[in-house]
Amino acid sequence: MKEGISIYRFANRIPLLFEAGGDVVTRTANKDINWTYYKMDPKRDKIGVFVSIVSTKIPFKGTGKEYIGDEAI
Repeated sequence: MKEGISIYRFANRIPLLFEAGGDVVTRTANKDINWTYYKMDPKRDKIGVFVSIVSTKIPFKGTGKEYIGDEAI
């Protein structure tokens, strides 16, 4: 694992390999979480974020179901 934030995304047990930058999980981990609250520095520490969403109504974006959108269902 490299220094910084490594995000591993799964939807219905399938790894989401593409379009990580546009995903709501990636944006939340990079912008909305205050890592200093947990005494972590993303520039210095190795942080692994594992997210698994299992549902029949996952708000996929794009036709290939490559990443998760931030829409409320």
